Amino acid sequence: DMTHLWDYTFYERLDVDPSQCKILLTEPPLNPTQNRRRMVQTMFEKYNFSAVKVEVQAVLSLYGQGLTTGLVVDSGDGVTHIIPIFEGYVLPHNVKRMDLAGRDITEYLIKLLFLRGYAFNRTADFDTVRQIKEAFCYVGCDLDLEKKLALETTILDQKFELPDGNFVTVGRERFEASEALFRPELVGKEGFGLSQMVFDVINSTPYDLR
Repeated sequence: DMTHLWDYTFYERLDVDPSQCKILLTEPPLNPTQNRRRMVQTMFEKYNFSAVKVEVQAVLSLYGQGLTTGLVVDSGDGVTHIIPIFEGYVLPHNVKRMDLAGRDITEYLIKLLFLRGYAFNRTADFDTVRQIKEAFCYVGCDLDLEKKLALETTILDQKFELPDGNFVTVGRERFEASEALFRPELVGKEGFGLSQMVFDVINSTPYDLR
C-alpha cells in the first residue's frame, strides 16, 4: 500500500507537517486518469496538502535541462518509453513503449559473463551483476572500433571486486550488453530496437514539430 510508504516519507524521513506544505508528484507516461485522481485525492484528503501538482517524469527531465520541447527516452527496470514533448506537454498519441529495459540488460550481461567463464546465479547474484553493469557498461558509438579494441588490446578490461573478495574482469561485455536495447533479438524479444523506435516517434509527430 503506497500510504505506508508516504507515511514513512512524510512523517519519519522528512519530518514535515503536510498541511503546511505543497507537493509535486511524478507519474509515468500514459498513466490512467483514475490512478492520478486517487493519488491527488489521497494527498488532499488524507495528508491535507495545500496544493498538489502531478507531472510526467519525462517533462521534469526536460525542465532539468532548461528545455520545454524535446524527445525523452525513459528507460527503467522493466520498460522503456519514448516520449515526445512540445512546450511542456506530452504528445500522448505519439508515445511508444518497449518492453525491454535495465533488467533485460542485466540478464543478458549474466549470459555474456558466463561465456567468459563466470557463472553467476540469475537470482542470488543478480544485484551484483547489476552493479557491474552500472559501473562499467556503455553504448558503443562505433561497434567495429569497439570490437577491434576488445580483440587487439586490453584497454576495455576492468576489474570488479565481488562481495567474497574475488575479482571478475569485464571487457567486450561492457558494450555488448547494451546492444540488446538496439537489437531485441539478442535477448529473445521481438520488435524494433531503440534507435528505430526513436526515429519512428519523431516521424509520427506533426511535421511542424519535428
